[in-house]
Amino acid sequence: MVSTPSCTAFSVRPVRRRTGRVVLRAPPAACCVTVATFSRPESPIATGRRPTITDVARTAGVSIAVVSYALNGRPGVSERTRRRVLQVAEDLGWRPSAAARALRGTPGTVALLLVRDTVGATSADADLELADGLRDVLDADLPLAVHLVESPSAAAAAVATWWAEHRYDAFVMTGIRTDDPRLAVVARLGVATVLVDHVSWPRSANLDDGRGAPRQPAGPPHTMSGTAASAPRTVALDAAADVKVGRHLSDLGHRHVAVLAPARPLRSGHGAADAVREEVARRGGIALVEPCTTLEDVATTARRLLAAPDRPTAIVTSDDLGALVVVDVARRAGLAVPWDVSVVAGRDAPVLRLSTPPVTAVARPLRALGQEAGRQVLHAVGRHGGGSPDDEASRTVPGGRLVIRGTTAPPR
Repeated sequence: MVSTPSCTAFSVRPVRRRTGRVVLRAPPAACCVTVATFSRPESPIATGRRPTITDVARTAGVSIAVVSYALNGRPGVSERTRRRVLQVAEDLGWRPSAAARALRGTPGTVALLLVRDTVGATSADADLELADGLRDVLDADLPLAVHLVESPSAAAAAVATWWAEHRYDAFVMTGIRTDDPRLAVVARLGVATVLVDHVSWPRSANLDDGRGAPRQPAGPPHTMSGTAASAPRTVALDAAADVKVGRHLSDLGHRHVAVLAPARPLRSGHGAADAVREEVARRGGIALVEPCTTLEDVATTARRLLAAPDRPTAIVTSDDLGALVVVDVARRAGLAVPWDVSVVAGRDAPVLRLSTPPVTAVARPLRALGQEAGRQVLHAVGRHGGGSPDDEASRTVPGGRLVIRGTTAPPR
């Protein structure tokens, strides 16, 4: 902004008096000096705030409507103006608001919905592996958003809202309960959904022919009414590796095994535990399944089991941290691992290789599980050619391998 001329300005020629002070001489009455001041808006980069479409319009010297037309590729703006607006937006670092896009609806996006309560929470590493597998398949076609919610009911409400807003094209859900409110919302609204079960163990299914060759089960346990278009697709790991756990312990001579499994509400919570239990029983042993929801439950249950007169000679946990807790409880009880009690972790992790002794564990291919879930998403949203040989609503992924380390040995 430029000010109007002022006749009260001073000349810039100084006059020095004998006292050493410098004063300014007033100009003749007929002389005027124009004083110009300029006001420039602070740059959003300088202030540390995110640039807005208003900043782009002000810097480019055009209206907000012109900026909107230029950024969205709409007609009505000259090519020269469009290039200028795009260059200004790039210089300012402007990006479209994700919140605004979500309110308008962002077709072609998939949400991975993780319930982080005490029952369904898995380790962050397992979630990241699953998400990486999804991204391996979806990145070329569909962006992936990850949401953490506190309960299945909150997740069900979020799915209903986001589906109505057309925010996402499909949902991937883990930690499914036997009576899960998310399933009711999916069935009622026909939401494109892929359910991920970590280990599938159908009743009366035999995943092993006795010679180490796994047999594929019919598919993850899932019964739900609805049309083929609205029924969710399911993916799961098979339990072949868990069958090997039961065989490995039986071959070492263990006849009394305890399996610490997640709480019953999880639909696939006892898939791995049932596979170990049935294999031990098939070989003449007894495997007790103990429900444990938190690490505190694991510690309490391990102390009770190892203090009993007929204590188990081997304990199998559902994850890596649970195995470390059992090893610590055994040591505090004066028991030597693996000679007094063997320990097997139901999921491998780098910390198990570095512990003393290194912990025997099941290496789960969670990234491969995520990749299969991604392929099922593509089928669910019609991005994959129908009628292909692998176009099945329920798929299983080979469940990994048993990594034998220093926490399993024959009982003494």
